[in-house]
Amino acid sequence: MNFIFTDEQIQFKDVINSFLIDECTPKSIRDGWETKNSFNADRWHNLLDLGVLNSNLPEEAGGLGMDQVTLALMVEEMGYAGLPEPVAEQTFLVNDLLPFLPDKIRKEIEINYKVGAQYISVAHPLAPNPLFLNDSVGLLLFDEHECKFILKDNLDFEAISSNDPSRELYQVNSIKKSISSSENFDVLNVAVSSRGALMSAALLIGLAQKMIDLSSVYVVDRTQFGKPIGSFQAVKHMLADVAVAIEFARPAVYRAAYSLSENNPKLALHCAHAKYMCSQAAELACKNSIQAHGAMGYTWEMDLHIYMRKAWSMMACWGNEDRQQDIIFKTLSSSNEELGVMYTF
Repeated sequence: MNFIFTDEQIQFKDVINSFLIDECTPKSIRDGWETKNSFNADRWHNLLDLGVLNSNLPEEAGGLGMDQVTLALMVEEMGYAGLPEPVAEQTFLVNDLLPFLPDKIRKEIEINYKVGAQYISVAHPLAPNPLFLNDSVGLLLFDEHECKFILKDNLDFEAISSNDPSRELYQVNSIKKSISSSENFDVLNVAVSSRGALMSAALLIGLAQKMIDLSSVYVVDRTQFGKPIGSFQAVKHMLADVAVAIEFARPAVYRAAYSLSENNPKLALHCAHAKYMCSQAAELACKNSIQAHGAMGYTWEMDLHIYMRKAWSMMACWGNEDRQQDIIFKTLSSSNEELGVMYTF
């Protein structure tokens, strides 16, 4: 197995990184909070022009046919930048799910949905409140037994508060008309929950890296007793612990992405493992970064809280740590599967 990324994969990662440095600044995120409109239409269309929004569609459908590992690299960069737009959680997710959807739902989506130029919101028991529903084409809704597609005009919904103001969440109160199907639902449910876990894991690892980078800069600049606080052993070790957690979690994301690309029968396990490890790394990054910053980390002037808020929200989406542990333990206790080094790929 070759663990080295290809030149093309690195190029895609670098392109999205350069774009987000210019387009998704902390100031632009704060501006969205203040105007209560975090969805930046100009940034969305620029992502479309860059080919990002339809990158994981097949080439015959107008996409780039991007593999899941490359996609995970790009999503990690989106997490690092704190991108508010729901590219990973909705657009990439819906693009990936199209082949799995029942025919009548897929046809209705194809009639009403222009991939990239528009977006569809997604709701699932593991992520029950859809993002940016107000400007979406409609809602792809998963419940315990079936999948539904509802055009926005057939929904009664209201905005609800979020720990992260960049994540504009909505609650659906009633549905006037929908197209629903329980066809092949078990397979579809694994597909959506696994992909949701992977996308949120990749976002979390990017957010964790951002927080530790901000903290590393801060502890060099902040002085106490005439010395940078980063020279104190306790501070060094706090940040080192986060760096180690990130390095252990990141390969789990790439393994899960590879499993999706190869349709590995253990993909649900690998995605659960990735989400669990990335949630732990992000949680430690939040805790230790705020300790390194002190009370300053909570202030409006500091950027840390932008990424910390998003990380707290993402940890709960698409399955918290308890759910991921249950999936992992189920595998450990099964006579047919095992979790260990020899089963990595």
